[in-house]
Amino acid sequence: MKLSKIQRAELKQKFNGHCAYCGELLGDKWHADHIEAVKREIEYVGNGVLRTTNEMLRPHNDTLENLNPACVPCNTNKSSMSLESWRHMLGHYRDVQLLRDSTHARHLHRFGLIEIKPNPVVFFFETFGGACQ
Repeated sequence: MKLSKIQRAELKQKFNGHCAYCGELLGDKWHADHIEAVKREIEYVGNGVLRTTNEMLRPHNDTLENLNPACVPCNTNKSSMSLESWRHMLGHYRDVQLLRDSTHARHLHRFGLIEIKPNPVVFFFETFGGACQ
C-alpha cells in the first residue's frame, strides 16, 4: 500500500513521533512497518543472488491498521518476523550472543561499563499511554 503524505504523517504521530518498538524519536527517515508481515516473494536470479519481488504473499496484511511507525534499524532488524519471534530474538541477542560474539562487549562488561539486564523485552507501544515521558 502506498501511503499518502497525510496518511504517512498520521502514522508517524501514532506514538507521538516515536518508533513503536524502541521509542526513539523518529526523524525524517523512518519506515512504515507491517506489524504482521505481508511477506514478499523471493526469486533466485543466479550466482547465489536472491531478490525480493513486489508480489505479496499475504496481501490481506497490507492495511493501515497493520502499520506501525518504526525507525530504520528496528524495521530492518524485525524484517518479516512476528512480534513474538522478534522479541525472542532480541532476548537471545542479550542472553547469548552479545557476550559470546563481541570481545568489546565482554571487555566493557568486565569493567562494569555495561550491564546486561534480565528484563523482558518490552516494546514502546506496549507501554505508550498517549503522552511521552
